[in-house]
Amino acid sequence: MKNTIYNWSLSLVILLFFGSCEKVIPIKLDNSDKQIVIEGEITIKKEPYFVRISSTKNFDENNDFPGRTDALVIITDLNTGKAEKLVHTGSGVYQTSTLQGVAGHTYQLDVTVDGKNYKAQSTIPMKVVKIDKLSIRSFELDTDKKFIVPEFTDPKGEVNFYRLRQWINGVLVKGSWARNDEAADGRVFDTPFYYDTSDEAGNPLIKDGDEVTVELQCVDKGVYDYFRTLSETIEQEAAAPANPLSNISGGALGYFNACRTFKVTSTIKL
Repeated sequence: MKNTIYNWSLSLVILLFFGSCEKVIPIKLDNSDKQIVIEGEITIKKEPYFVRISSTKNFDENNDFPGRTDALVIITDLNTGKAEKLVHTGSGVYQTSTLQGVAGHTYQLDVTVDGKNYKAQSTIPMKVVKIDKLSIRSFELDTDKKFIVPEFTDPKGEVNFYRLRQWINGVLVKGSWARNDEAADGRVFDTPFYYDTSDEAGNPLIKDGDEVTVELQCVDKGVYDYFRTLSETIEQEAAAPANPLSNISGGALGYFNACRTFKVTSTIKL
C-alpha cells in the first residue's frame, strides 16, 4: 500500500511540473546475477533423503526455476566420517541410497556446480517433540476462514527451535511457521497456524471433511534462522528486506535441514 501511495504522489508531482507535456521515460532494469538454490533435508527415518538444486532467474523470466542436472552432491556424517554421493533422479533432484540419519549427528552437505563449491552443516536434535492435539479456530474477522491450532509442550530447561508446516487434503500449504522457546521455555504452544488465504497465494481453505496433516520439526538454530528470516522477508516485516539467512556458504540461496520430525493427521469436523 505504501508503494502505491508513493507512486501516485510521484506521478502527481510530475504532472504538475510538466503541465500537459507527455514524455516516455525509459527505465533500465538490470538483470541480477543468477544464483544457485539448494534445498535439502535429512531425518532419522529410514527413507531416501533428497536435495534439490536449481537456479534463480531474471525478473523478466517465468517462475519455472530449472533444476540443475550437472551438480556433484555429497552428504557426510561428520561423526562417523561416512560420505555418500547422491544420484540425480531428474529435474535437479538428487537422492541418497544408504545414508541413515542419527540423532545428535552433524551432517555436511557439499554441492559443486559450475566449478563452485557450496557447503552447509546441520545437526539432528537429540529429542523429538510431539504434537499433543489439533484443534480448529475461526478467524475473528472472517469466520468462514478456519485455521489449525497445533498444541505441543516445550521441554523445560532446553533450548529448542521449531518449524511447522501443514497439508490440506495432501496439498502442502505455502509457507511455514518458525518459533523458538526463548520466551516460552517449558510452556504449551497453542498458536493458530495462520497462512495466506488470498486468491493470489493459491492455498486451499479448510472445510468440513478435509484431511489435515501437520508436521512439527525440531531443527537447529541455523535452519530456524533461515525460516524465520524467510517469513519476515515474505511478509516484508524486515526494515530492509533481503535474502533470508541461509546456512549454506558460498553465496547459494536455500537451506540444509537435519531435523527430527513428528506428523499428525486429522479429519476436520465443523
